[in-house]
Amino acid sequence: MTTSIAQNITTFLVDLKSADLVGISLLPQSFGLRLDFTFGPESGDAKIELYRIFHLVLSQPLNSDDEDFCFWVGEVELRKVEESGNQILSTLSYPFKNPNGSIETGSSLIYFRLEGDICLEVVCENYKIFQEI
Repeated sequence: MTTSIAQNITTFLVDLKSADLVGISLLPQSFGLRLDFTFGPESGDAKIELYRIFHLVLSQPLNSDDEDFCFWVGEVELRKVEESGNQILSTLSYPFKNPNGSIETGSSLIYFRLEGDICLEVVCENYKIFQEI
């Protein structure tokens, strides 16, 4: 079962299509990831922190000549994954399974996907959004 995220977060995710991803940092204390976005000099910046990551895939084009480290953001998805957490991990080729071959999540999970100049897929336990106004 998929649960929708609050409306103001949905609006924020749509607004990210006009942002650039300018920073990707690991958060070792929480086995997390921080993504830094900018909307340009006239607007505030934003950050998304994803905590307790279970699955992470980061891809970029093979023949990328871009040395700018500023990535265009196309599509962004953030959703709660409840009862079907084990199914989403199976579709993402999550390698850790119990002795009988199944995946037991034990808690609700968050699925985050970003596609643009780079692609990022994360399954984590929780997240925070920080936005400058």
